[in-house]
Amino acid sequence: MPDFIIPDADADEDGGLPSSPALPLLLLAVAILKYTSLFLVALVFLLGVGAPTNLSPSSFGWQFRLAARLRTPILVFVVVPLSYLRWVYGECRGRLRDLARSRSRSRRSNDDEAEKEKEIREGHERRVRRVIEQIEEWNAGGRKSKLRTARPTWMGMSVHISGKEDSHRIDVGHLNHILSVNEGDGSEGGEGEGEVKGDDDKGTGAGQPSVTVEPGVTMGDLTRRLLPLGLMLDLHVEMESVTVGGAAMGFGIETNSHSSGFFQETVLEYELVDSRGNVRVARRGGEDDELFYALPWSHGSVGFLTRLKVRCARVKPYVNVRYIPTSSPEELTETLRRFTEGENCPRFVEATLFDRDRAVVQLGDYCDLDDDDARAKRSPVHKINHFWKPFYYRYVESLLDASPLPRDPEGACRSELIPLKHYAHRFTRSVFWELEDMIPFSNHPLYRALWGWLGAPEVGLLKLFQGPVIRRASVEAHVVQESIAPLRHLADCIRGFDGWFGVYPLLAFPVRVYDRGDASGFLRPRRADLLDGDKKYGMYVDLGAYGVPRPVKSGRPWSAKSNVRAMEEWTRERGGFQALYTDVFHTRREFREMFHHGLLDRVRRREGIDAVDAFAEVYDRVRSRYADLEEEERK
Repeated sequence: MPDFIIPDADADEDGGLPSSPALPLLLLAVAILKYTSLFLVALVFLLGVGAPTNLSPSSFGWQFRLAARLRTPILVFVVVPLSYLRWVYGECRGRLRDLARSRSRSRRSNDDEAEKEKEIREGHERRVRRVIEQIEEWNAGGRKSKLRTARPTWMGMSVHISGKEDSHRIDVGHLNHILSVNEGDGSEGGEGEGEVKGDDDKGTGAGQPSVTVEPGVTMGDLTRRLLPLGLMLDLHVEMESVTVGGAAMGFGIETNSHSSGFFQETVLEYELVDSRGNVRVARRGGEDDELFYALPWSHGSVGFLTRLKVRCARVKPYVNVRYIPTSSPEELTETLRRFTEGENCPRFVEATLFDRDRAVVQLGDYCDLDDDDARAKRSPVHKINHFWKPFYYRYVESLLDASPLPRDPEGACRSELIPLKHYAHRFTRSVFWELEDMIPFSNHPLYRALWGWLGAPEVGLLKLFQGPVIRRASVEAHVVQESIAPLRHLADCIRGFDGWFGVYPLLAFPVRVYDRGDASGFLRPRRADLLDGDKKYGMYVDLGAYGVPRPVKSGRPWSAKSNVRAMEEWTRERGGFQALYTDVFHTRREFREMFHHGLLDRVRRREGIDAVDAFAEVYDRVRSRYADLEEEERK
């Protein structure tokens, strides 16, 4: 309720404020002055608490130090509200499409299904035709520069915000439609915007649920569409703004990657347009295995993705999550091995490390409230993503700070039921744990209550407001790195991360890496790292660091180039891989040592695809622009 009261017109007779035509304007002016004052007080407060005060003037330019000082108020009053408005726009767009689809389905009879199928097919083909026409125009102009998408780099999930300046850019932003959902009963297209049917996939199993989408569809779009049907992507990436195309052609991992592998392992079919404007389709188990297995991690270096079909999983409304604290890197390694390399592993396995020794392993399985599992029946329901709740990772950390809790036979100190939608996007609200570095009080109850309903700042908008000058300086003040190495090396990797970065929490996702010989593509595990028996995969673990390095927090110098290169060398020597959305400080030779280019090079040189002169190599797309590697390149 407002603090001021608008008096009755006759209040002056009772000693109240006199009636006057100017009174409403006066009250409005008072209100504006009041709330402007509150805004200014909040701004001054945020300027004081919203930036690191120990940045060395000799290490960082004045632009970066000014941006660091202004970062928190800009985020709170500009970026967070804009992110909310973009989210509202996406929700409205999705709901309007849902409404149009449902009305169309209610009006048409079974005889109209074929006509609707044709309409959806033609709609997709028209959108693809727009891409082809742009490529044909580029060919007619003499193929003078490399091709890239016109999507601004700030909209992507990688740390890169430049690199397309000299490219010929192709608009693919209109490819953002869900085309069909196959619920696994043969009724493909029943819940999509329509369907684009093709031949049945070989080797995928009868009745396998799947969804066919264009590459610009996001994980948030698919959560809204699939969850009411009792489905989710078989590997549903955490961050809502990640696109399916980015996860398929770049990097996608989740807490069930120990059983499903990277996102690429759930893709059943790709459709892309090559540099000659030809539409090509590659299916799992199809005739063009080379093209199919060359596309993952290719980052658009073969062609423009226009459609893909992805495997889904039938789900239940809750995830039964159990928490197992560990007290050393060796104990963590053994616990992860126990729950990832056996025959009856939990559906979800991850770990969060809060310092070099202490971690919490989180295990999860789909469940329902009426399941027969006695443990699930005894577990409370925890809706972790309500905006007034503490960030999920802080809640997990509290289990370590509590007095010793009794353990069940599995070693878990707590078991609870988390609604699936909350679990699937459990780190979105806190941008994993980056938000507290940007808005130090973002987990405070008052901020959550008054501002938390707006959600977190969108990663793309964070990059947009950062700009190239600030981005260059932030390389030396902030780290986003992931090392994917065999699980048996995890303890050494944790100690290495502690020395190179000193950033906590750390995130650990176990992941299968498959060995398919020549068809392994970019990632090929060493024979010594394959599991025993007839298994054709190795168990790796992705260790991720996101935040401000320990030396920077204490005001000491820290070299991004030397520390990241040390991590890259350690990972390379152990047959591991680096996530390529991060800052990459490899030389070209070192990059080709880490990643197997044989299959991708062969496909890029193939006659008709002709990608070598049309698309930049993966290295040229992902290498850091912020480090001088001339000396290292000469070695």
